[in-house]
Amino acid sequence: MEAKNSKGSGEGIKRKRKSEGINRRKDTLIKKAYELGEFDGIDVALIICKHSRYTMYNSRNHASWPPSMAEIQTAYPLPKNMLPEDIEKRISKHTKEKKIASEE
Repeated sequence: MEAKNSKGSGEGIKRKRKSEGINRRKDTLIKKAYELGEFDGIDVALIICKHSRYTMYNSRNHASWPPSMAEIQTAYPLPKNMLPEDIEKRISKHTKEKKIASEE
């Protein structure tokens, strides 16, 4: 019976650590969004959805911010719509370039 309890608590600890890690990443992302807005003068709107719970950050406190999707899609120049695949390509390209540079 003891072995079963220790296994169950081990899974709970893993879940808690994972949740804590995700919360740290979320906090870091919000901090970076804040820094972009505060120090670089960039307008930032950030929406994070975790388990159907939303966290939102806006660098501006205006009724017109953030813009609606319709406003974004009709803006000029056209916005960049980035997907996870695009980021993965950038990361792998950057990694390959670093590898080539280190071989030279």
